[in-house]
Amino acid sequence: MTGSNHSSDISNQATMSLEDPTFSIVNHEEFVRLAGVVIANTNDIVVITDIPADDQEPRIVYVNEAFVRETGYVPREVLGKNPRILQGPRSDPETKHRIFKALGEWKHVREEILNYRKNGEEFWQELNIFPIANESGVFTHWVSIQRDITERKVSEKIIFETKNRLELAARAGGVGIWDYDFFNNRLVWDGQMLKLYGITPDQFTGTYADWADRLHRDDRQSAESAITKALEGASEFNTQFRTIWPDGSVHFIRGLALVERDADNKPLRMVGTNWEITELVQAKTDAESALNIKTQFLMNMSHEIRTPMTGIIGLSALALYEPLSPVVRDYLVGIESSAKLLLEIVNEILDFSKLEADKAHINTAPFSIEDLFTRVRSLFSESAKAKGLALNIFCDVEPHAQLIGDFFNLSLVINNLIGNAVKFTEQGSVELSIQTLKLENSTLTLRFTVKDSGIGISQEAQKQILEPFAQADGSISRRFGGTGLGLTIGNRILELMGSKLNIHSIEGQGSSFSFDLVLVQERRK
Repeated sequence: MTGSNHSSDISNQATMSLEDPTFSIVNHEEFVRLAGVVIANTNDIVVITDIPADDQEPRIVYVNEAFVRETGYVPREVLGKNPRILQGPRSDPETKHRIFKALGEWKHVREEILNYRKNGEEFWQELNIFPIANESGVFTHWVSIQRDITERKVSEKIIFETKNRLELAARAGGVGIWDYDFFNNRLVWDGQMLKLYGITPDQFTGTYADWADRLHRDDRQSAESAITKALEGASEFNTQFRTIWPDGSVHFIRGLALVERDADNKPLRMVGTNWEITELVQAKTDAESALNIKTQFLMNMSHEIRTPMTGIIGLSALALYEPLSPVVRDYLVGIESSAKLLLEIVNEILDFSKLEADKAHINTAPFSIEDLFTRVRSLFSESAKAKGLALNIFCDVEPHAQLIGDFFNLSLVINNLIGNAVKFTEQGSVELSIQTLKLENSTLTLRFTVKDSGIGISQEAQKQILEPFAQADGSISRRFGGTGLGLTIGNRILELMGSKLNIHSIEGQGSSFSFDLVLVQERRK
């Protein structure tokens, strides 16, 4: 070991600080006193060891208060001991070797190492060790300034483990992660992103064009617009687009991203994910195709069934006008009733199929409340009378006022509700009421309510009554007939019209079905 190498510059800094007024204007004795106070009270650990002869180990000759506080050792337990007293079973051998080698070459040492407190507790330290020479340039001591970095190392470990878990989860889910530096036009993709776009690392240059140029030409404008809107803060980046691989194959991608902004809300970068949804899109397409085929089949079959069924109903009705024996008349009444029920079932299945296939549409035209009343009376007066039920209609709207709305679908819902009310009510009444909730200029909000005194619906059954093919219980279908589609169809039609069906019912006392509908009142000329 010699005192003539580069490390002497470091060791001479203390001497220079005593002489050079740039560092201090106090005299030597005052400087030494102040330095001692600072070293003793600094929050960093300060350990000074001597440099013994070659056949001896360095000994600790000074520790400050921070050493005692952080390690749990009192001075008498460490003074005269080797600094290795702080090391333990998990102190890294390679780090210890680098420290020993640097010290042997009189070099400044900066290392991080896991050490041990007196109670055996592990803690991480950042070491800053340098040699000190006397006025003759001979190295006499090592000074080690040590900082506790345990919290930082624990945080780094958590971040590292979290990052690894996220990367594993992303790889397992086929999710690619990307990072776009807005100002520097720097795009970073992980390995999964490269796989999603069918390229290798050498085909990726790390620019925005790497992504944009690989988009399907029909999707590029909308995808880039989504990026622009996200950067402007107008909306989140949550979109779907197609990419073209180098082999020409087309792949569907789903993309999500968040925008990082500065204090002035200006965009700095975007971090996002991509994952492939080609199989999902294909499955959806296949399902829609199958649904369309099913719907078309049901429509064709319903037409084929309804045509002869209408003939049976019409001919039965005509036959009933003829002189008949009581037995034959009963047969014909049964045929007519069964045919009407079958036609009703066919119509409900067809309506439901149209709604499932999104083929139902709302068509508005002028109509009056009186038109609705007329249809209700013509369809249900006889059936209500036959059961001894009162069919009551109340309305606070001028019956002949012209309204703009979908009369056909509104009638379908009302007729379905009143038909059910008559069917499930043995005595009492069925009531249709129309109440004005709000009138603003020409916009009218009406509440339609159908109320009966029938069998009612249990609380448990009400939870599922709007589901397809659902009825309060199996005996309902056997006793009253029907598909269980009526309320489902009615509610879905109302959803298309911007409303929903509300149910209030008490088992054994009756039911009330209501919905609110916004209509336009036609101005009188």
